[in-house]
Amino acid sequence: MIVFAAKQPKYVVSIFTDIDCGYCRKLHSEIEQYLAEGITVRYLFFPRAGRDSDSYRKAVSVWCAKDRNAALTRAKRDEKVESKECDNPVDEHMSLGIAMGANGTPMIVTEGGEIIPGYVNAKQLAKMLAYEKSNRKPDAKDKRS
Repeated sequence: MIVFAAKQPKYVVSIFTDIDCGYCRKLHSEIEQYLAEGITVRYLFFPRAGRDSDSYRKAVSVWCAKDRNAALTRAKRDEKVESKECDNPVDEHMSLGIAMGANGTPMIVTEGGEIIPGYVNAKQLAKMLAYEKSNRKPDAKDKRS
């Protein structure tokens, strides 16, 4: 995954994203707001047009870039990213997305396994994550003996 880490993390979300999706671009254009809310964002690629698409090739090029975070940001701004190929997890990300029922992007997956389809602004997402965290059943590792 390509990770944008919050300096003071409270929550972690995994987001299936398509470089060419308008709402995915909107979400990423506000990445600093998510980080400021303590939300670490882990991106997985889900090019909706499939394997033989420009979106897929862009995802591979971003993954193969020297600085993946900067390349993803450039790609989301519709700026040119050098075309590259390398071993990459794009097919695995797509398969996982399909297995999880992804039918659009962005698809946000919380630490508790909740799926939030579509764009949610940073403040609203932080509220949703706080609610989920306060209502989540403790794991075995959270229990005290």
